[in-house]
Amino acid sequence: MRTALIIGNGQIGSEIAAQLGGSGVAVRIATRSGGRAPGAALSDDGAPAATSDTLPTESAHPSSGPTTVCAPVHVKADASDRNQLVKAVAGSDVIFACAHAAYDSRKWERLLPRLDAAVLDIAAEFDIPVVFPESVYAFAGLDAQITEASPFAPVEEKGRIRQRLIEARAAHSATSASVIAGDLLGRTAEKWSSVVRMCITEPISAGRRAMVPARTDVPHGITLIADHAAAMIQAAEDLKSVPAGTHQLRIAPASNPTLTEIADFTADTLEQKHKRPISVPRWAIRVIGAFERSFYELNQLAPIWHEPCVIAPGELATEVGTTDWREGVRQML
Repeated sequence: MRTALIIGNGQIGSEIAAQLGGSGVAVRIATRSGGRAPGAALSDDGAPAATSDTLPTESAHPSSGPTTVCAPVHVKADASDRNQLVKAVAGSDVIFACAHAAYDSRKWERLLPRLDAAVLDIAAEFDIPVVFPESVYAFAGLDAQITEASPFAPVEEKGRIRQRLIEARAAHSATSASVIAGDLLGRTAEKWSSVVRMCITEPISAGRRAMVPARTDVPHGITLIADHAAAMIQAAEDLKSVPAGTHQLRIAPASNPTLTEIADFTADTLEQKHKRPISVPRWAIRVIGAFERSFYELNQLAPIWHEPCVIAPGELATEVGTTDWREGVRQML
């Protein structure tokens, strides 16, 4: 690809911009503000936007080689507004639709279907592919590992919304891909959007014991943000060879450590003594959720936090490689 439009400038969008810019691709980043101030724009997973100063001048993915670096151009566009989106996408070879909404199923229901539909319509009109980041929420009730052929198994409203979004992409005439990732670690991860950072690496860095709203002794799917971005870029390349109107459900490189393993590695890296993480019981999360919406939403997804949530590697893991989850912890520390 030569040019790309990235909608949203949060933890995923900014990483895609860094990798594409590092490989010489001309990138436009569309946000509602058009500016670069943190928190001013729609962002991945509801996280505030990163400033351009936080973007590296070379690709952050280890498989990338040195090349001409292209700085991203920031443009003002509300992705749910057709006229603004048409102007932003003109001349692009691909769209990376990374905008999201706050962690509230009510806002997801109101905003995300309309946002997806607008992006898909424009992608079809311009005959260019669009790639979406995706979570495991639509598969949270599975009692087996998550694969690219897994049936939907949502357990709550966010998962049902994710299922409807994926199904709408598959039914649309646009050529598209949805790239599933586990919980995200890495350089651009923010503590309000990364449970591992908020509950494990930040407390241990401050000398406190990790406290997590989950079992700590079961495998939990983890993806490095750099790997997710690289997988989305590869998925866009792969869409060049499929019939128009195809939708592909792909899985980004992932690993499945326990949260105790992550806590122990964090302590080792910081040369601290191991302290067993405290597992906050579900009843406590439920009580807090009566007053704090994010905890309510978290409690609704209990199966992925209190049961094994194993993500099986797909072809993208072979195509782009899988970075050890420990590297993501190092980046956050």
